[in-house]
Amino acid sequence: MPVDPVLVIGESVLSADPGGQARARVTVRNVGEIVAQYRFEVLGEAARWATVVPAHVSVLPGESQEQTVEVLFRPPVAPAAPVGTIPFGVRCVSMERQDVAAVVEGDIVVSAVQDLDARLRPDGSRGARAGHYRVDLHNTGTADLEVELAVADRAELLRFALAPTAVEVPAGATVPSYLAVQPRTPKLVGKPLPHPFTVTYRVPGTDRAGELAETYVQRPTVRRWMVVLTILLVGALVAAYLILRGQGGSTALEVGLPPTVAVTSATGGPGVVEIHWQRSPYATGYSLQELSEAGDATGALKIDAAQTSTSWPDRSAGTHCYRVAVEVEDKPGGYGEQKCTEVLPGAGTETPAPTPSATAGGAPFEPVGFYAIFGNFPLSDAANQGAAMAMLAALQGAGAEGVQMRSSLDSATFADGAGNAGNTVVFKDGFASEAEARAVCDQFRAIAGSCVVQGSAPPAATP
Repeated sequence: MPVDPVLVIGESVLSADPGGQARARVTVRNVGEIVAQYRFEVLGEAARWATVVPAHVSVLPGESQEQTVEVLFRPPVAPAAPVGTIPFGVRCVSMERQDVAAVVEGDIVVSAVQDLDARLRPDGSRGARAGHYRVDLHNTGTADLEVELAVADRAELLRFALAPTAVEVPAGATVPSYLAVQPRTPKLVGKPLPHPFTVTYRVPGTDRAGELAETYVQRPTVRRWMVVLTILLVGALVAAYLILRGQGGSTALEVGLPPTVAVTSATGGPGVVEIHWQRSPYATGYSLQELSEAGDATGALKIDAAQTSTSWPDRSAGTHCYRVAVEVEDKPGGYGEQKCTEVLPGAGTETPAPTPSATAGGAPFEPVGFYAIFGNFPLSDAANQGAAMAMLAALQGAGAEGVQMRSSLDSATFADGAGNAGNTVVFKDGFASEAEARAVCDQFRAIAGSCVVQGSAPPAATP
């Protein structure tokens, strides 16, 4: 009777930095009576950036006979890297009997990265009355940051209006703060006068801090060309008034349109999208528009001026683009730069699920020919139930046709996982050769993270 192998992990708690790596050694013993062939796979979230070397081993029987494999974890770089303790499992399965298997578990602690890119951008820094600036705070790390801002000039000749002074910057996002600079004493005539000032920023509780230096150039209020231009303008206005009055006409002056603002990020989820945009100091509201991939308008929202982000539910699955227009007294300006994202199928969307759900008790099936397994997701893992559907949607969105999602409880070929609880298997079958299946694995490995080729060619038809 086949006996499960014995697995021993050398170190069950590992640590790694984003973009770095960590190694774990796993030893397998064959306590049966014949030579056994085993394959290894990594379970859990860490499987996307883990590799087992070698992936297949042969072990002689006996307590003293053993083979050791090395599991290499490479967390992605910031800001895409996860943060905190990530549990994982290493599963050893007999290549002759799918029900002969063993699993060892461990944790990998991925450290948080705190990194901030701060830039001070002028927006009309020369002026007689005031200058306007924008402080862009870009979080290039993996942890959310709270940034405190302050501004001052050594000569104390300027007044400042900075808002906000405490900024919450999510990981991977850019959040602006707006600054207005005004001289304390107006300058009527003379040469332009420079006023250097400094914006300081710091992240409380860390050594992350810095200074941004800039110069406000104060121009005189009254200059000779301004007097000449004023006389010409008054004369032109009087002449236009007399002409229009003689013709019985009238004029109407319109307020100029505010500068456009850009959407900084659009993140899609199951039936919902999270949208962030730049703040406008002139806005009394915002007009948010949704566009299809072809550029057709598919929805619109009116947003209060105090908001610079919103969550838009009940969106249909597919690629959508979003742009924002600044409204001043209910008059919208032009739309700014847009951002596009992929909305996944979810509750309230009109797009059906891409394939039948993988639940125990479905119609029995077996994979045909050679097949490529993109992922195994334990049915007992309630916290990760949507991972298989998300992988399936990502593969189909990348052009992988014929990918299926089934329960291993309905098949004698697929392994049922630890405790025979069953797995949700994302796979594609029907390949005539192992080379064809491996080519598809290599094509979509960047999306699935890992891919295993199994099976055999179907027998030739009898004449």
